[in-house]
Formats: sequence, structure tokens, C-alpha cells
Amino acid sequence: MLSHWFKRNRCQSLTCISSRSCPPHNKAGPLADIRVRAAIAHAIDRQALIDGAMFGYGTPIGTHFAPHHPDYVDLTLQSRHDPEMAKKLLAEAGYESGLTLRLKLPPPSYARRGGEIVAAQLRAVGIETEISNLEWAGWLEEVFKNKDYDLTIVSHTEPFDIGIYARDEYYFNYSSEEFKTTFAMLERTTDPEDRSALTKALQRIIADDYVNAYLFQLARTSVQNAKLKGMWKHSPTQANDMTAAYWE
Repeated sequence: MLSHWFKRNRCQSLTCISSRSCPPHNKAGPLADIRVRAAIAHAIDRQALIDGAMFGYGTPIGTHFAPHHPDYVDLTLQSRHDPEMAKKLLAEAGYESGLTLRLKLPPPSYARRGGEIVAAQLRAVGIETEISNLEWAGWLEEVFKNKDYDLTIVSHTEPFDIGIYARDEYYFNYSSEEFKTTFAMLERTTDPEDRSALTKALQRIIADDYVNAYLFQLARTSVQNAKLKGMWKHSPTQANDMTAAYWE
């Protein structure tokens, strides 16, 4: 899943298999203000990003979860594309004349191509970006380890990894007692209905906090012989599980 985000989240934050988010640094400078993070989310046109960077393959998301998961909550309208709202929020936060943020991008094409589109969309509401294209070693050192960034775009591909938001020192520097308490309840709960309700609550908490600018669920495109049966329709990981595969 992709998220474009702030070093506060990403959120390309890109964030699920594979979700993109644009994550911000949630504790640093302007991005510590929820209004600035919300402005970034409203500045981004997810469908235009999917069309321009991913050749139309992808599903817009509004939180850190895969749309095909049974507990997914569609919160895309909460951070819908609304440039005027973005400008209003920036003005309320004291940035009516604009601001400049560092956007550090890893190598994948979704980040490099997507970063150019996101930068243009942010510029339209008054946010300039200083883009740095990093190799993976540099991204892991500067962004993931040292948290030396404002925005990034990255895909989170681990299945059911929403627990990362309970880790205060995770790279997008998000800390919420409400989230941590709810996630701890989820870990202790075995009833399926109760687990579903808690999982949905977790998605709403991070969407309400605009931890990341959630972008889209990355399509996992593939081609297979029609006679090959037993392959996953949706992939919870980036692997191909061949244990149930057979030729018809």
C-alpha cells in the first residue's frame, strides 16, 4: 500500500499489499500540526496519481488497509481531493504564504513517478517540495533509521501490519495512546466480531489523525496460464504460494 508522508506519518504514506502512502514526519516542524497533514491529504488527487504514475492500475485508499480485506473501512472521502480545503487548512495553520518541505524518494517507479505528480499537486496549494532521489541504502539510513525527512512515498507490503502505528519510534513518529490502547485490546481479543470492530476502529483513528496521506493500493499485476488452478486471487504477501497450485 502506498502512502505519501510526513515525518510526523505513509503516508505515500503509500501503505497493505501493496499500499502506497505519503508518510510525513509527524513530530517535526509544520508537520506536527494536524492541519498541515490534512492539507497535504486534501491536496492529492489519488486517481490522477494512479493514472499518471501507475498507468491506471491501483485503488484509492483512505487508511492503512487493503480494500479487499473483509474489515476494510472506505475512508477515502475523509481525505478527498479538495485543493480549496487544503489552502484553507494551511492558512489556519499560519502558512497562507506557503511552505517548503523535503520529499525524499526511494528507487521504485511508483515513488519516483508518483513523487513528481504529488509535488505538482502540492505546489498547486502552496507547498513547495525539495525532491531528493535516494537509493534504498540511503532511504533506509536517512528516512527509516534517522528520520531525516519531511515527506516520503513508500509502499508497505507486510500483511496486517497496522500494529506499526503502536510503535512510537517508528519512522513516521506517530504516537497515540488511543491507538495503542485499542491495538492492545485487539491483541487480547479472540471473538471474530469484536476483532473486526477493533480493526475498523484502528483504521479510523489513524485516518482521523492524518498520520499519512494514504494514496492507493498497488495492483499486483500478473499473467498465468488458464489451466493453472489454485493460485491466489488476492495476494497477502509479495510471494506466490504454489502449495495449492495444480494443472487442470
